[in-house]
Amino acid sequence: MATFDYNLEYRSMKDNAWYTCGLLIEEHGKHLRVKLKDFIQSYNDEVFTIADLSSHNQIDELLDRFRPISEPVEDNECSTVIEGMLVCAIYRGQEERLYFDAIVDAVLYKEHTPGKCLCSYLLFWQHGPGEGNITATTLEDICLIKHNATLPKLAEFINTAKQNLKTSSNENPDISQDFGSRNGSYGGRKRSFPELTDHDMDLGGAKTSYRHHYILLENLDKDLCPLLMMDFIHEHTSITAQTYVFPSLLAEPYARGAIVVDSSTKLKRICEFINNPNQFITSFSGRPWVVAEDNLKSGTFNTNLQNLQLKYKNYSKKNELKVVRLGTEEYRKSKQLKDLYLEFRNHLKGLLQRLAVEENKNQDQSVSTNCKNVVSNGRCRKGARGAVY
Repeated sequence: MATFDYNLEYRSMKDNAWYTCGLLIEEHGKHLRVKLKDFIQSYNDEVFTIADLSSHNQIDELLDRFRPISEPVEDNECSTVIEGMLVCAIYRGQEERLYFDAIVDAVLYKEHTPGKCLCSYLLFWQHGPGEGNITATTLEDICLIKHNATLPKLAEFINTAKQNLKTSSNENPDISQDFGSRNGSYGGRKRSFPELTDHDMDLGGAKTSYRHHYILLENLDKDLCPLLMMDFIHEHTSITAQTYVFPSLLAEPYARGAIVVDSSTKLKRICEFINNPNQFITSFSGRPWVVAEDNLKSGTFNTNLQNLQLKYKNYSKKNELKVVRLGTEEYRKSKQLKDLYLEFRNHLKGLLQRLAVEENKNQDQSVSTNCKNVVSNGRCRKGARGAVY
């Protein structure tokens, strides 16, 4: 009988709960069997086949269902669980206690001895029966999500799946075996992506087969360090993203930027964090981040833009980005600043629309004047359908 190393956790297709599991490669690399530690009978296994993965999006979704085993928090380490952090926690239903992902919505700290934590935590559930709801829990039900694990069996299966897709020769079917590492692109995964469609966008550079998922940000501090953005997002969402702050005009008091990831699931999670109505993300000057557009974008993003980033000296400061919570004076001020910026942006949008109308009007007048000049010179006449030539 085969032995299993139960060395990772898996979000089940059946209930979206996280289980400790082991992997087994079968059928000459064409089947991936997921065995749950607490349910050793084979009928509880979940099996994926190469034939099931007919697109790169399906491969990404499968990868996102695996990660290193989350670790419980010691009573004397309760301060490591902070507001806005993504954690794995026990959801206590009527009959079952299962692990699901949740965002720490608030922390109610209480003075206590190192041996027994008395703090309370409000969790905003991301999956399971409590999805979209907030419940209170204690530290003993919370685990910290871990990274930097080596998962060779999963990498082997994914490589086979990518090769089976027979994508263009520009794509590299190999992926790194270091999942969750911050040393490689997009959390250590060197992924290949499907060919672009005509509906995808190309933000500069030569058009490639790589697909990125990204959002554009506004109202950033002009000297905000992109690496600081990356660490901040990773701290609060456990997602490693590529971040950019674009150069701005001298007359503009703010900058624009972008957050780029390799799957729509990750981008949605980041957007939920930024757009949480109970909080604002503010830069060190107090500027609240503003998402430029509501729709999530996908397509090619010229990652060579990293070469255009300015040299920043403020990375070492730790409190330059923070989450401002509802009910605080900082939240009230941030809301005023955001409303002021949105008012300015709407006014600017109106001016741009007026400019477009005036430009079209001038263009029409220019065409009409040119036609009259041609007619006066005897070189303009109408055809059978009234066309001028």
